[in-house]
Amino acid sequence: MANVGATDGLRGLSSEQKAIAEVAFELGARYADRDFDDHSASLAQWDELAEVGFTGLSLPEAYGGAGGMVELCIACERLAAGGYPAAKLVISTAIAGAIIARHGTEAQKEQWLPGIADGTGRFCFAFTEPGAGSNANNLRTALRKTADGWRLSGEKTYISALESSELMIVVAQSLDTGGLVTCVLPNPCDGVTATQVNVQAPAFEHQWSVFFDDVLVADEAILGEPGKGGAVLFDGLNPERLVVASQAVGLGRYCLGRATTYARERVVFDQPIGAHQSIQHPLAEALVRIEGAWALILAAARAHDAGEKAGLEANIAKVAACDAGLLAADRALQTFGGSGFTDETGMLQHFVYMRLLETVPVTRELALNHIATSGLGLPRSY
Repeated sequence: MANVGATDGLRGLSSEQKAIAEVAFELGARYADRDFDDHSASLAQWDELAEVGFTGLSLPEAYGGAGGMVELCIACERLAAGGYPAAKLVISTAIAGAIIARHGTEAQKEQWLPGIADGTGRFCFAFTEPGAGSNANNLRTALRKTADGWRLSGEKTYISALESSELMIVVAQSLDTGGLVTCVLPNPCDGVTATQVNVQAPAFEHQWSVFFDDVLVADEAILGEPGKGGAVLFDGLNPERLVVASQAVGLGRYCLGRATTYARERVVFDQPIGAHQSIQHPLAEALVRIEGAWALILAAARAHDAGEKAGLEANIAKVAACDAGLLAADRALQTFGGSGFTDETGMLQHFVYMRLLETVPVTRELALNHIATSGLGLPRSY
């Protein structure tokens, strides 16, 4: 398996985890020459991920799953290190899988978890709104109780992968009990319309604004206790942060691998440019950051698997990993010089995508707010 220098993030892993890592790296490398916005590549890779069982990583074995959050993070890191991350694992497996596994009734688990595990029941996640962003307290999309179930009205935006999802988790305010309610809708669904949001960053999935017009939601589609959806929500957001962090570390390793190969081969003034400390030190510093972030991710994933509340650890890992990945992508781009901005090398899309991960799925500043209040005991500003 290719690595960066003497490290590939596999030390201390079990033989089973190393086997997952090897297969994941090969699946990432198989698509490394495809653009990030080549959605046909994402879909083809998804079929291969399902075939080897990666879509069920972190889900309960009773419903077709295997392993835990540690194994899912390893797979996501290695896919990205190979050169092509699997973004859908963030939404369907990490978010939807965790929410349903922890808060679904037995009937709900039997209905939805096997499809997530085998890759046929793909989820998207409708949380953010035009006015509220990801501030759960200010959500305006609402559910109201009726004689035949619930009625859902409102608008969500920047919803990823609606076009390739059979199901949707929606987070809304309860007009009856107050607090949040989380529900599952089929996609497509009567009363739901969507328009595509055009983004300039290369992305593995399309983004959408989604509109709910008095949509009927059955009682059986409500996840957890109505009005107490905050716990449901965050049991999905913590895995999301860890998987995104894993992707960032993996992409950082990929960028460093490309840069160090180029630095060894590119000869200027009769010497490889990699012999100069002006090239060596920036890349070495990026590797230090990558390794530190990976250790944080594994620690947070192990806490999650142990059933602990890992919100603080997940946010710390997300900030550290995305900072490290962006630094690695930037240093790699600088190592390539002008050729880094050409189609031939394809390096620019990695930098742009890593810059995107500084902002989504949670902004760096919002994550730091959580770290300040939960980790340092400082007063809330929001």
